[in-house]
Amino acid sequence: MEGTTNDRQCWRCGAGVGAGLVCPGCDAPQPPPDGDLFAVLGLPRRLAVDGDDLERRYHAASRALHPDRHQTGDARARQLSEVASAALNRAYRTLRDPVARGRYWLELHEDPLHRENKEVPAALAADVFETQEKLEELRTSATSALRDEVRGLHDGLVARLAALDGELSQLYGGANGNSVLAELKRRLSEIAYLRTLLGDIEEALGEVSGPHSRH
Repeated sequence: MEGTTNDRQCWRCGAGVGAGLVCPGCDAPQPPPDGDLFAVLGLPRRLAVDGDDLERRYHAASRALHPDRHQTGDARARQLSEVASAALNRAYRTLRDPVARGRYWLELHEDPLHRENKEVPAALAADVFETQEKLEELRTSATSALRDEVRGLHDGLVARLAALDGELSQLYGGANGNSVLAELKRRLSEIAYLRTLLGDIEEALGEVSGPHSRH
């Protein structure tokens, strides 16, 4: 990483490149900018991201960094096209996914999701207990009625997950920074546990239904 985002210069021609991954003067690939994944895509550091703008920035940069454009260049250009492409893909994958973006936001603020967060969220404690109890019953007595009951639990948890996703979107439209960290962490923790529960249910249903019923 060379220089700061504002004063970075192209290693080949010396033109100012700012946070860009490609020099506007000579099209040479550039080292990814210092900072964060938002900077890689030239975005402000905000939880709310314009999806269309994100797509546009990503595809434009991908075309400019494509290996075919630099395969006849010198070794440094080829190397940097790979390095910058890898950084670009990671930034895009993280920022386009609201949950991944939220987890990354916590990391940026030095409060990752796993820190001091080992307990089952209070709002889900009853669901976790009921699900585990029903799955244990299902493994020992896979009656049709019990399978239907577990599928009902599954559908209810899917609805809860969808509601949490909606809450996440609303949260992202509000203030950014430290003011939302506690709420963000609570919602992301609940989403993580719900996804785990849903996975456990689907695995258990697949085991008791036989291989022909698995997707």
